[in-house]
Amino acid sequence: MPGRQENKYVIPMYSMDEIRKAISPYVIADNHRALQKSNIYEIRSIYFDTFELKDYYEKHAGLQMRKKLRMRGYNQVNADSEVFLEIKWKNNTFISKDRTPLRYADVDKLFAGEEMDNILPYRKDFPKSKKTASKFLFYLKRSSRVPVNLVTYTREAYIGKFNHSDRITLDSQIRSLMFPGLGDLYEEKKLITFLENEFVLEYKSENPMPEWFRRVIRKFNLRKQAYSKYVRGIDAHYRHVGDCTKHEIVSMSHY
Repeated sequence: MPGRQENKYVIPMYSMDEIRKAISPYVIADNHRALQKSNIYEIRSIYFDTFELKDYYEKHAGLQMRKKLRMRGYNQVNADSEVFLEIKWKNNTFISKDRTPLRYADVDKLFAGEEMDNILPYRKDFPKSKKTASKFLFYLKRSSRVPVNLVTYTREAYIGKFNHSDRITLDSQIRSLMFPGLGDLYEEKKLITFLENEFVLEYKSENPMPEWFRRVIRKFNLRKQAYSKYVRGIDAHYRHVGDCTKHEIVSMSHY
C-alpha cells in the first residue's frame, strides 16, 4: 500500500527532555514555512463521524483498514487563516492522506454547496484540490457525517538529518471538545485536557526504521501503541476509556 509507516509511543512528560536529547544528533527542526518558521506549533482538528460513530467504533474494534475525515488548522486564527480538509487512510501501520487547503472563512460556503471555482482557485502545490474536496464532501454526505470531536495539541516536529522523509513529532497538552461547530476550530476555553502527564511520540517514514531510532526505543523501553487522539478525545468526556456507549455519546449531541 502506498503511504508511510506510523508508530506511536505514549511516554511520561518527565522523559521529554531525555528523549529530545537522545534524538538530537539525528534530527533537525522541521520548520514549516506555513507555521511561522517554528517547529513548535498548535494543531487543531475537527473530526467528522456518523451519528452511529462508525469511525470511533471501528478504531475500538481494531479494524486494519479505516479512514477519518477532519478539518485541520494551525496556531491562532486570523483573517487569512488557511485550513485543510483531510481524508486520512490507514492500513495497519501505514497511512496516507488526501488534503486540500482553503480559507477558513470559506468553509461554510463550501459545505453549503457553493461552486468550488469560487472557493478553490488552482494552486500548483495542490493541483488536485477540487478533486480532493469533492471526495471529502462525498464521504461526508454519503454517511451523514457531522463534527463530533475537536482535538487540539502542541506539536514539536523534527525530520531526519540524514533522511528527510523520516519525521519525529512530540505531541503534548492534548485537549478536546465534544460536538464542536465549524466555527469552534480555534476554541480554547471549552477544551478539556486529557493527556497532561504524558506525551505522544510519533515516528513516520516511508523507509524502514533507522537503527538510531531503534536504539532510542530500546534505551527507554518504549512500546508501540495504537493511540488515537480522536478516540481518546471522546473517551475523555465519559466514565472510562473505551467505555462510551452510542447512547451516552449521541445524547450529548446538539444535532
